[in-house]
Formats: sequence, structure tokens, C-alpha cells
Amino acid sequence: MRVRVIGIGQPMAGDDGVGLAVVRHLRKLALPERVELMETADPSGLPPLLEDADLVVLVDAVAGAGRPGRVLHLTPAGLQADGPCGSSTHGLGVGWAIELARTLSPDRIPWRIDLVGISIERPRCLSEGLSAAVAAAVPRAAEEVACILEEAACPSALINAG
Repeated sequence: MRVRVIGIGQPMAGDDGVGLAVVRHLRKLALPERVELMETADPSGLPPLLEDADLVVLVDAVAGAGRPGRVLHLTPAGLQADGPCGSSTHGLGVGWAIELARTLSPDRIPWRIDLVGISIERPRCLSEGLSAAVAAAVPRAAEEVACILEEAACPSALINAG
């Protein structure tokens, strides 16, 4: 099983860089060899990164989803609704990028793409580094990614939970 965890974000936009911070935190952990950790600055870079994987877990900042630092787990159905911008802090939303990838390479995009989102306030100016609340969420978000990977290793658990 080929698994990719892709962090999305702009480190010079403050809390928007949290997706990258989570992937960098995951690099310090003992993950199975089959897990590839990748980064992209914004969702426009996603389509080729989604190809030829069996499972993709995206990690990104989500604006307006509650108090900063809240960790969310969205499934494919939740991602499709975000439209061109939605709650993304980027001009192109994650859901739109997934739909574009499925249109361009329908047989090469995995059916399961999850998003671990970390709630932030919409960036208003350039600043480097994460706020205290969002930085505190990095280990929790990494743990959520690990739970998704563990669940995916036992597909029968998904069938029985359905």
C-alpha cells in the first residue's frame, strides 16, 4: 500500500504554515517505510502529488473552523464542498484541487483522501512562525495522522465500522 502524507502551507504566512510543521513533526517519528512525507506551498501543487497512491492524508490550515488550534479530520465527502476557495487559506481550495486531479488523471487518484485540518484565523499579514495555540496543535494533528494511517493498515476495521 502506497501512502502519502502531504503538508500544505506557506511558512511566511504565520499559522498557514502549520501543515508543513505537522509533516516535519512526523519526520521525527517512526513511520512505516511505505509512508511518504511530502510538502507543497499551496493546493495548486497537489494534482501530481496525489497520483499513484493508495491513500493520501493532507494536512492543512483551515480558516474559520473554530478556535485556533482545533484539529479536524475531514473525509473526502467533506472536502468536495469547499469549492474554489471555501475555508482554505489559499486561493485554490483543497477540494477543488482534488477534483481537478480526478478530472486530469481519473485512474491515478486514490478514492480515499483525508484531510487533517488545523483551525487558524485567516492570515492578515506576512509573519514567520506559528502562534502558541496553533503550535500546540502540531503534536495532536500528527497523532490524528498516525491514527488514520493505523486505521488504513486494517481495512476490515473500516468495513466493520461502516
